[in-house]
Amino acid sequence: MISRQSRPERGRLSPRWRTTCWLAAAVLAALMLVGVFVTVSSQKEAKVPLILTAADNGRAVDVHLGDDVALRLPENATTGYRWAVDYADANLVDVSEEQPVSTSENMGGGGEAQWSIKTRAAGATSIKLKRWRPWEGESSVVERYEITLRISP
Repeated sequence: MISRQSRPERGRLSPRWRTTCWLAAAVLAALMLVGVFVTVSSQKEAKVPLILTAADNGRAVDVHLGDDVALRLPENATTGYRWAVDYADANLVDVSEEQPVSTSENMGGGGEAQWSIKTRAAGATSIKLKRWRPWEGESSVVERYEITLRISP
């Protein structure tokens, strides 16, 4: 038989259990903090680039230094009319043309011309494009596109 003096009182934990509970709570709190940090970090890394389209023609867009911007414009290269960069300030942005994407299953069907724009320095710049037949010169321009990027640090 256990004497009444050796049993802990009901509702009270022994010092050993109390220490174990505090240690477990501290470990869980630390793991939760690490989980929050990892979640916030992965959200920053998984940032989706801004995608500009024909609907954005004439707009001014705010972006940050180091941002990637995608530009997609409809084009049917089989007509000879192609989009070309007419102006971009190389001090503020790097513009590189990507492979066109076909949006039609038909032979000779249209698609999208694509560019990748990487911001290099803070400031404001316009990016101008023209859809034309280069061998026919400026008189062949049938459409123009312009977007202003306001790049902040």
